[in-house]
Amino acid sequence: MRREAGLPFALSAPSMVFGVNLFENVRRLAEVVRHVEIVLFSTPGLHNIPGRSDIEALAALGAEEGLSFSVHLPASYDIASRDRTVRESHLERAIRTASVMQGIRPLHQVLHVPLTRPTLTHIPGSYITDPRDRDINGWHRRGLKALSRLCREVDGLKLLVENINYSPVLLEPFWKDGPAKLCLDVGHLLLGREPVMPALDRWLHETREIHLHGVLGDLEHLSLAVLPAARLRRWVRCLAGAAFEGVVNLEVFSPEDLQSSLAAFREALPSDS
Repeated sequence: MRREAGLPFALSAPSMVFGVNLFENVRRLAEVVRHVEIVLFSTPGLHNIPGRSDIEALAALGAEEGLSFSVHLPASYDIASRDRTVRESHLERAIRTASVMQGIRPLHQVLHVPLTRPTLTHIPGSYITDPRDRDINGWHRRGLKALSRLCREVDGLKLLVENINYSPVLLEPFWKDGPAKLCLDVGHLLLGREPVMPALDRWLHETREIHLHGVLGDLEHLSLAVLPAARLRRWVRCLAGAAFEGVVNLEVFSPEDLQSSLAAFREALPSDS
C-alpha cells in the first residue's frame, strides 16, 4: 500500500469518478491517487461485477501503476435479513463476488449489513442510535453467522463492515465476537448528527478504512470543500497524529468533486506533512 507523502495512511478515491467503465476509472485515478476502492453494484437488471479477464486486466494495471485496492461489495446484499430465503441467497452472492474480487488482491473488502431495508440514498430521519425498539439481538446473531461463513469460504478475505444509517456502536459485536473490522464512514456520521471526534476516539483502533465526503443537510457524497475548513482540519490532523495506517477514501463521484476534495484535504494536513 502506497501512503500519502509524509503520512501513515493511503489516500484513495472510488472507481466511479469517470463514468461507469471500471478499467478506465482505475487507469485515470492512478494519475492522482495510489489506492482505489472498487465500488460494485448489483441489481436484478444490471451489475458491474468483473469477469475473469477483467480481473486479470485490473490486477495487471494495479501492478503496473503501483496501486493498491479495496473492494466495496454491492450495497444491495442483505446478509442479515429476517427472511431466510433472502438472507441465504444474498450471502451466496456475497461469497461468489468476494471470491472473484480476491483476484486483485485487495487489502480488504467492505460490506454493508443492513438493519433496515437496503437503500443507496439517505432517508431523512432514518438514522438509528437507540436499538431498544429494534430486533438488534436477532440482527447481530444473523449477521455474525453470515460474516463468519463469508470469511470461512473466501480464502484470505479481510472483511470490513460499514456504518450506514446507524451508529457504529451497533456494529461492535461484529469485531468483538466476529471476524470483521470497521470501515468508518464520516459522512454517515454527519447525516446522523453524530459527533465525529468522539467516534474517531472510540473506534479508530478498529478502523481500517475511512470514508470522507461532504454533507449539506441531507445531501451526501459532495466535495469536501463544502465542509467547514476548521472541522475538516481537526479530523485530518487527528488521523495524522494518531498514525492511522489504513485507507482514507474520498468518496465522491465526479472529477470536479475529486479535485476540490483533494485540494481541501491537502489544505487540512499538518503543515509539516
